[in-house]
Amino acid sequence: MIDLKAPRAGLVVDSHVRLGEPVEPENDLLDISDRSKLWAVAKIPEPEAKGIAPGTKARIRIPAIGDELIEATLTRFGVEAIREAGAIEGIFELDNLDGKLTPGMRAEFSIITGLRENVMAVPRTAVQGDPTKRVVFVKDFELPNAFVRVPVALGEQNEEYVEVLTGLFPGDEVVTQGSYALSFAGSGSGMSLKEALDAAHGHEHNEDGSEMTAEQKAARDAEKEGASGSGSSPLSLPILIWAAFTTLTTIVFGQLLWNRSRKSAAPAES
Repeated sequence: MIDLKAPRAGLVVDSHVRLGEPVEPENDLLDISDRSKLWAVAKIPEPEAKGIAPGTKARIRIPAIGDELIEATLTRFGVEAIREAGAIEGIFELDNLDGKLTPGMRAEFSIITGLRENVMAVPRTAVQGDPTKRVVFVKDFELPNAFVRVPVALGEQNEEYVEVLTGLFPGDEVVTQGSYALSFAGSGSGMSLKEALDAAHGHEHNEDGSEMTAEQKAARDAEKEGASGSGSSPLSLPILIWAAFTTLTTIVFGQLLWNRSRKSAAPAES
């Protein structure tokens, strides 16, 4: 037997021979793909391409592997433009040492065209309201479990953050998770402060907005169990009345039948 070694490491993606089949030196035996690095191709609109050059960084999200953001670098542009789309292909190189990426996966690109320092920004999930009246919810400095609706003016944004031009100060704490539900509290929608805070924080609160402790949850559950065990069913009284009436009726008819049978069995007198 002769050991045949591949000229490089990789993943076998196709085979052109079967076990025991004779081979010739000029025949291709296996197709091997080196997937330690892959290319992600972005369709960049032509007006935007002028501000992008090889070496530009991008954050890429692959929906098939979750919300993880992968940083990649633009290596080159495509050899020709895409007329129908009015775009140019930008080819980004991705490391794929763990093998999670496969060719053909859909990719979402956020190409970094500029950097600015000392920018006040909040997560996009913190911003609520219609486009003309944007607001965020800021934690009150004095009142516990209270949040203030603050109008803000917004600037530039990327896939994660949005710039706040006015309305916030350094050190303000804003609601990021559940701010959409919090925007309905006290607005006549029927949602209470407890329901809004439960949605915002992912755990239970009391009616006054304070966080519900383990002891309070246990006491509430015990109260519910006691109430369900002590109360009688609203159908129990009618059922008892019906059962008593049926029993009494059965006894009366039974007694009448027994008396009739006695009379018919007694000898007639002359």
